[in-house]
Amino acid sequence: MAARSAPVRNHLPRAHIRGPGSLNFKGAGPFQAMPDFTQEFFNFAPTIYLNCAFQGPFPRVTAERIRQAIELKVNPARMESHHFFEVTENVRKRLAAIIRADSTEIALTNSATQGIAFVANGLGLKAGDDIVIGSDNFPSNLFTWLHLRRLGVHVRIVKPVDGYLRAQDVSAALTPCTRILALDWVSYATGVRADLMALGELAHRQGSLFLVDGTQGVGALELDVHALPVDVLSVAGYKWLLGPYGTGFVYMRPEVLHRLDLQIINWLTVEGSGDFDSLPIDQFALPKTAKVFDVPATANFLNLYGLEASLEFIQRAGVRTVTAHCYRLLDRLAEGVQRLGFRLSAAADPGRRSTILCFQANSSQATELIYKKLEVNQVAVSLRHNMIRVSPYLYNTEADIDRLFEIIK
Repeated sequence: MAARSAPVRNHLPRAHIRGPGSLNFKGAGPFQAMPDFTQEFFNFAPTIYLNCAFQGPFPRVTAERIRQAIELKVNPARMESHHFFEVTENVRKRLAAIIRADSTEIALTNSATQGIAFVANGLGLKAGDDIVIGSDNFPSNLFTWLHLRRLGVHVRIVKPVDGYLRAQDVSAALTPCTRILALDWVSYATGVRADLMALGELAHRQGSLFLVDGTQGVGALELDVHALPVDVLSVAGYKWLLGPYGTGFVYMRPEVLHRLDLQIINWLTVEGSGDFDSLPIDQFALPKTAKVFDVPATANFLNLYGLEASLEFIQRAGVRTVTAHCYRLLDRLAEGVQRLGFRLSAAADPGRRSTILCFQANSSQATELIYKKLEVNQVAVSLRHNMIRVSPYLYNTEADIDRLFEIIK
């Protein structure tokens, strides 16, 4: 049975909600034929799992690849050097392809937090420097920056208006002292997708770096980082990349990479470190690529073998297919919940939509009761900022959305 997330209660500002009749999604209405990916995943029955933004389930091929990795540790005599060294480069190349980057710009991490920390700790930030963040950032892109206050760094926090960060408010927070603008691509709480082009250009005009947490978008939405003013993109691998917990990556533009202080060396990245009989002790060299920031113990068999298989699946299915499938299901959701009188988050606006959509009843108490009713009836969603968050994937069908309707009626 798939895991279900517990309610998250907080005191952040409530997101703007769209009332009935305000939605104008393209494609809502009768479904076209959708490809059947249900057999690519394990059976979640009796649970209907509409919660990929919480945890992305393993495809069958991923579980099988992890079993193969376990066998290598059960019987290490079968392990060869390529098992140890090649998996990192295979994963790096697939990640780069998904965001249309170069593999030299990708470092393998254990989380989005780690990728963000490389920048926060490596830029030499000091008293008098400014950082601008969104109040609705996920904690990984929030507390890393707030912790810099201990050094005298000024952290400016921009709050959403009407459910999203307005460009004029972000612009007003930027100053000549701003070193970094750090925002989320897709809001974990509302599903709102930020305009990376507009926000990144604001940062660059002020001479700031633009850092993005892409965890809730990469793998589900197409992205071309070279076509955007994004300097750093940090992503956790356990959601829309369908990878194991404890996987992730960070993309860095080369000009940013060379400005960062490397505080921990992964021995696997040292040139010549694979020759144990002749290690370069007197003078060693590090690669001038993002690989230098790879997390230590990169060749994690259970994690990277699993992540590699999941990336293969995503590339085979196609990110565009993921997006289209989720959009069709969320169109059906949006049409149905509005018909029932519920209100949608700002992610209902076509220009801000993602593969996450939230809805709300006329009070927080009523919304929580609906969430509990869905939970009792084994429909797995999340409760975020007093909204019910729905995040389907390729294993879901229109019947799953219709079952949700039956329960919330």
